[in-house]
Amino acid sequence: LSRDMVEVRIFLDRLERYAATLDAGARQAEGVAEALDGIARDSAAKARYFQFLRASDRPAVRARLIELATALQWLTPDERRGELMAMIKDELASPVVSAADVDLVCRLNADHALDAAISPSAEPTSATVGHAAVLACLGSERDHARVMQALTSTRDDDVQIAQVYLRHHPIDDVAELRGVASGILQMPDSSAQVRALDALAHHRLSDRETLEALTRLYPVAKSVNVQRAIAGILIRSDYRQIASPELVRALQDHRL
Repeated sequence: LSRDMVEVRIFLDRLERYAATLDAGARQAEGVAEALDGIARDSAAKARYFQFLRASDRPAVRARLIELATALQWLTPDERRGELMAMIKDELASPVVSAADVDLVCRLNADHALDAAISPSAEPTSATVGHAAVLACLGSERDHARVMQALTSTRDDDVQIAQVYLRHHPIDDVAELRGVASGILQMPDSSAQVRALDALAHHRLSDRETLEALTRLYPVAKSVNVQRAIAGILIRSDYRQIASPELVRALQDHRL
């Protein structure tokens, strides 16, 4: 930590692995507690570290640096939350928010500790689906609805962002799930539709109405990729809901 901060970034993996071994017992071991206290009190290193951290333009790296700073006792829990929110606000100010950015924010807020930290009304109405997905990860119901609409978009990038969001926030309302499935079934045969169907597969569907709708799409699908995506849903679902000789024949007769 006394090195140039660019070099500290190179050692980040090693520092994280070591910090992960420091449970309460290890922190009290002879020499360790004194060394950690020395790091915690090193204001010069801390100042250089945070200058480097806040200048980072890579959210994933910045989040890792924040977690390491917390492990080194340079951040209290409240200060950690403040640094994470500052990072997320910087992302929301960016013109482009990627699926990877959405995945990061959803993972950081898995415990909902950051919910409602940013007011959706403060965000520009011209924000992209990526911006909406970040806000949805922070608990915004309005932006959750917008991400669900994006799942049936013809834009593959938007569908990918919705797919990533759903990995962290699967649909648990049957009516909403039916609505989303209906929208996906009406999409044109495309890579975006395949991606949207793949997002449904992770829900391990048990709703008979939704499953029957999917089986009706299978015979009329024009590409093998769409059929494979439907099969991926059925094989993960409670297929006893729809098991019948007619379904078997349809799968055999119409398989591309």
